[in-house]
Amino acid sequence: MPENHSINFNGKKIELTFDEYITLDNANQNVLISPPLSEKPDIKLKNKTVIVKFKETLAENTTYTINFGTAIKDLHEGNQLKDYIYSFSTGDHIDTLRIAGKLLNAEDKKPVENVYVSLYDADRDNLDSLPLSTIPNYITKTDKEGNFRLDAFISTCPTKKWRFWTPWWLHLIRKCLNRKS
Repeated sequence: MPENHSINFNGKKIELTFDEYITLDNANQNVLISPPLSEKPDIKLKNKTVIVKFKETLAENTTYTINFGTAIKDLHEGNQLKDYIYSFSTGDHIDTLRIAGKLLNAEDKKPVENVYVSLYDADRDNLDSLPLSTIPNYITKTDKEGNFRLDAFISTCPTKKWRFWTPWWLHLIRKCLNRKS
């Protein structure tokens, strides 16, 4: 509640109820919300329901994604519901642009796991110090193969320019996919 891909969201909490009992493993580390929030929401488990309570007012006309990473597991068998993504919009539509790619170590060209990939509006003045001074517009993490994906990316301005940021010693290979999930 509300359902995945809901629009016109104006609440303070989301409840995701599953048909089996689950565990929530280290939600503060494993759950990633994009665009990032100033304050991390409370993420708790009650029986078969994951409850996400926001501590701040969400931005208007914005599509949010909550990637649960490896946080949700079946209670009895321990199977992960890996990279479950829940999205919703505070506006009247869900943004559908996706950017995906692979992050490789520049020295040995091997995939890099568990590294943040941030996306910033290129129209900012402080491009040289973005990650130190500014919350990114969008954020995601690489998986064990170095893959990353930003879903529900704003699609209202196709000519808008963006800047990727990730640690300097890594080489970023990116490809854009402009398609619906």
